[in-house]
Amino acid sequence: MRINLTKLTCLIPLTLVAILEANYGQSATIAPGAEEIPLEEAASEQDKPWTLVPSFSWSFFNKGRDSWQEESVDLYYYLAAQKLLLGVSVDAMHRPPNGYDIAYGFNASWYSSDELELHGGIEVTPDADFLPSERYSAGLQYRLNQRIGLLFDVEHMEFSSYAPDWDHGITQISPGLSYWFTDKTYVTLRCTHGWIHGEERYDYYSAAVNFGDLPYDAQLTLGLAYGTDPDFEFGTLGTTLSNAYTFSIFYKQPINPDLSIFAGLEYLYRLRPDNDKELYQMWIPTIGLSWKF
Repeated sequence: MRINLTKLTCLIPLTLVAILEANYGQSATIAPGAEEIPLEEAASEQDKPWTLVPSFSWSFFNKGRDSWQEESVDLYYYLAAQKLLLGVSVDAMHRPPNGYDIAYGFNASWYSSDELELHGGIEVTPDADFLPSERYSAGLQYRLNQRIGLLFDVEHMEFSSYAPDWDHGITQISPGLSYWFTDKTYVTLRCTHGWIHGEERYDYYSAAVNFGDLPYDAQLTLGLAYGTDPDFEFGTLGTTLSNAYTFSIFYKQPINPDLSIFAGLEYLYRLRPDNDKELYQMWIPTIGLSWKF
């Protein structure tokens, strides 16, 4: 769930797809704070194979709903000879009135060639109150040519710690397409189809544009998503399906070759289950940094 693509090779993704998780899965974009480093650049910096990415976000709601907080730390190690990226993560989320969850994750990306990257991950939340108890993901990204890349991801989420009757959990697949205007500026389109308990189904669509040709090596990413996905009822174990619009903007600025800072804002407008009127609105400012050492 923390992967993206770049240039004639695939990108090394450094975290933060889930900074907006007001729901289980819908995401307008991969935050550019999820530092994106071309494979050839990482290979040339074998003296600094580690990358640390801490971040903090705060989710605000209207209609009297309590705000949420999230702190995350991701640590990555790149094995240049094997073209293998290994990562661990700790995500701490406080969401009144549901509780406080800490998720521990491990993910890996293998660049089997300049055109193909394979990735997978697992995330576990002990005694979860609102997050999936277990989350498994796998996918690939294949570069057809200099302009076009294909993406495919599958994810499965279990909720056994507080919803034992959900025997099948939630599964979703996300095919996608990337088009590169330049070596650093590209657009990514995705369509996600999911199943709840192996029965109910939902779909949502997302697009993100990354502008990487800005002065001083800055990056600006704009995202948009719309569709249906699962959403917990606040303070209960019930789940509903409703439509939501998500808009995001993120900006990353390198300070020096080893240190970058990023900031962003996400806005979500969720409809009621009958998709007739507003259920709530949500604003999520995020700050963080990426440090190579």
